[in-house]
Amino acid sequence: MKNVLLLGDSIRMQYQPKVKELLKGRANVYGPVENGRWSGYTLNTLRFWLPQMPDADIVHWNNGIWDIGDDYQEGHSFTSLEDYERDLCRTIRVLRMLISPDVKIIAAMTTPWPLHTFEKVERYNEVFRRVAECEGLDIDDLYTPLRPEIDHLLMPDRTHLNEDGIRIAADLVAKAITPYLD
Repeated sequence: MKNVLLLGDSIRMQYQPKVKELLKGRANVYGPVENGRWSGYTLNTLRFWLPQMPDADIVHWNNGIWDIGDDYQEGHSFTSLEDYERDLCRTIRVLRMLISPDVKIIAAMTTPWPLHTFEKVERYNEVFRRVAECEGLDIDDLYTPLRPEIDHLLMPDRTHLNEDGIRIAADLVAKAITPYLD
């Protein structure tokens, strides 16, 4: 049975139990007990998380919402596009260094986030897509399928997924992982 590491923020924490259920008997699905927050946090914290977990055969990974946010109303994102790209590239290198040069990494695009413009989320997803393609990663588009109905898939906080949103995201994640389980 393959080991599947899910990395990401609180959205990942929402869909992880459902992905585990969907892949039961086919994969050992796990992830950090804490939120991966922004790309720089995930990058830094891999050195603490990975020794606590089985070696992954597959990593399904997303960072974005925390990076995009303007939490202090300064007129810019928490992480610039340039720093986001740098952190994504470094995270890929570190995952390959700490797990295996051949670990299968799937880049998951950030889910739609109405608290910021969809165009802003799309710009960050475009950077992640470009990095993933340059690094030979598969891409799991969690944005496009959720976008048309996002207003009906979010909790009242307008960030986290409701039960329907969790189900759709978990199905997408499981579908992206499944080809690599045999």
